[in-house]
Amino acid sequence: MKKILLCFVILCLAPYLFGQEMVEKIEIVGNERVTRETVLYYLSSREGDYYSEELLRRDFRTLWSTGFFSNVRIEKEDGTKGKIVKIIVEENPVIKNIIYKTGKKLKENDITNKLKENDEYILPYSYYNEFKIKRIQKTIEDLLLEKGLTSGKVKVKVNKEGKNELEVLFDINEGPKVRVGEVEFEGNTKLLKSVVRGAMKQNKKHGFFAWITGKDVFKQNKISEDLASIKERYREHGYMEATVGEPRIEEITKRTILFKKQKMKKIIIPVNAGYRYTVGEVKIEGNKILSAKGLRRLIKFKEGDVYSTKIREKSIEEIGEIYRNLGYIRSAIYPVEKLDPKRKRVNVTFNIIEGDVVYLNRIEFKGNTFTKDKVIRREMLIREGDRFSLARFKDSILRMSQLGLIEPVGEPDIRPNPEDPNKMDIILNVKELQRNNIQFSAGYSGYEGTFVALSYSTVNFLGAGEKLELSVQHGKRIKNYMFGFSEPYFLDYPVSLGFNVYNRHIIYPFLFNQKAKGVNFTTGGRVKGYWRANLTYAYEYIDIDAEEGGYYYNYRGGYAVSSITPMIYSSTINSPLTPTRGSLYMVSSKFSGGFLGGDMTFIKPRFEWSFFHPLVLNHVVGFHLEYQFIKVFGGSRIPIWEKFYLGGERSIRGYEIYSIRGDDNVGGEKSFVFNTEYIIPIGGPLYAILFYDMGNAFTREQKVRFNNLYYSTGLEMRIFVPALRVPFRLIFAYNNRKIHADDTSFAFRFAIGTTF
Repeated sequence: MKKILLCFVILCLAPYLFGQEMVEKIEIVGNERVTRETVLYYLSSREGDYYSEELLRRDFRTLWSTGFFSNVRIEKEDGTKGKIVKIIVEENPVIKNIIYKTGKKLKENDITNKLKENDEYILPYSYYNEFKIKRIQKTIEDLLLEKGLTSGKVKVKVNKEGKNELEVLFDINEGPKVRVGEVEFEGNTKLLKSVVRGAMKQNKKHGFFAWITGKDVFKQNKISEDLASIKERYREHGYMEATVGEPRIEEITKRTILFKKQKMKKIIIPVNAGYRYTVGEVKIEGNKILSAKGLRRLIKFKEGDVYSTKIREKSIEEIGEIYRNLGYIRSAIYPVEKLDPKRKRVNVTFNIIEGDVVYLNRIEFKGNTFTKDKVIRREMLIREGDRFSLARFKDSILRMSQLGLIEPVGEPDIRPNPEDPNKMDIILNVKELQRNNIQFSAGYSGYEGTFVALSYSTVNFLGAGEKLELSVQHGKRIKNYMFGFSEPYFLDYPVSLGFNVYNRHIIYPFLFNQKAKGVNFTTGGRVKGYWRANLTYAYEYIDIDAEEGGYYYNYRGGYAVSSITPMIYSSTINSPLTPTRGSLYMVSSKFSGGFLGGDMTFIKPRFEWSFFHPLVLNHVVGFHLEYQFIKVFGGSRIPIWEKFYLGGERSIRGYEIYSIRGDDNVGGEKSFVFNTEYIIPIGGPLYAILFYDMGNAFTREQKVRFNNLYYSTGLEMRIFVPALRVPFRLIFAYNNRKIHADDTSFAFRFAIGTTF
């Protein structure tokens, strides 16, 4: 204890024993907005500490880097007990207001978003920093170049607003937008110029599609990217030593697609393709768990083929996908190319680093406040403790989205477990979709006519995915009262169970009236992967009424119908209302009568296929094909309500509902429908859809022929209302054939729902 006390006394007396001076006082001079406490916070020197020149120099650099001051000076003088340090500052002025004076093409939002992205955005009442202002000016100039405003200028004006306060004005003169009129290549080009020109992504030649997408705008700062793309395009075609020179830019006058003369840029690019190389020796090294023979089949070129870097990269991706799907998500494939200039061959070795198997340690869901975790987990194809297969994880995300209860938000947070890097922890953020829908509505639809409706439905009744629906609809053409319930996992087994009880009155215009009371029971489950099977039993009593003297008058009366409908289908479509990708395959067949009883004996198979594929700019193309027929047995008549009556927004949307009834005009015994949609997002929930529908209803003897189809094409405006879980549609159509002589070929209609 005495030794410790002695050391403490020596340390306290050290400055006096060895002549080390103390900091007696620190004075701050010149500060107004920046408080004394703030300045002292940034200092390492403290009153009462040893005086250090090195420490003061460090304090000077720290204060200068804060950006608070335009001038900092540190002076020192002798005091009674040590040194008095004076820190003399001149504060930077404060930016009271920031103004962006823009034109029509570059908006203030474009600027602020870019500044935030680059972490350059400054707020009012922050300190003026000339260097930051110049960086902002440079960012705005780059934005002008990106938008093709090559002659645009940015001037910065700084005006005093008050005592040590400034207004900063960015005065932006956009100048005219310059387009690319011509792109030419000179030299030993070898490839078709259209192929080379297609490699340019930023500076495209002026044309309709380039104009629509804005890619025909001349961007000087993006030319280097286009030159690199051209060089890579040559390598994709085997020209491994191709060179692309510095382009010449000329000014030309050319008419736009709107027939207006305009000054444009002509880009002339010198190219030397060189020699075309073929594939030489192909090796695979580093593989242990997969055979070289099996991996070689994934490499899409063979010896003697034209060498292609595009095929090389595709092969690398396919090999990597195999490894990632087996749990080797850290695997890497590195190609090593050796050129043989004499033989004009490329010898390539695919070096594989397999790494270790990675397992799923834990998966956590965030954002599901009502939907139970088990509802999401039972859709996951990958379980905790399994190998982390990337393909199975992606399929799990899709299956989870298909529930219609939640949707993923952002990218999953996948990170190694701190205790074991070969185990992955996943946090999956989700957003719950509209669960309950209580709705009173009135309106008009082609199928329902004018109507009023009151309904309650929920797709997640008790948080476990249960569906409950109660609806009352009263309209000119339909009266519908329905109650239904379904449980997706009955007693926590992967088997669904549900029922519907209904009472309907449907008017088929100019045909017949149908009243139906019934109940159906449905059960089903997953067969494998995305394939599911359902079985529905239905019993209903149908009463038919029709005008005297017509074809349908002979069907008046009541009929008991007992039927079963097995169905098998597979769907990878990612959304039931706003799909962007995926496919549907479905086969079903309704059997009625026979051992099931009832008054009608028939079979009614149905085949359906749908496909959606994303394109550029979030555009989507969709296709739908449906074929059905009905056949009776045992002398039974064909039920008129089971015949096929096409037309309307659910089949061939330009025609009136039920208007396409086959050549005999009494309903078809088989039907064929094909729909195509090109979906363009306009903004928010609004979509523009170009459509082309074709189809017809046929008698039993007729064959489906393309020269005997009804065609409808046009534009549909569709708005999706999330709260109602249904889209509203305005359809403008042109029809190739008329049902009646006085019909018009053009049609306009309002509709609800989707066609497919």
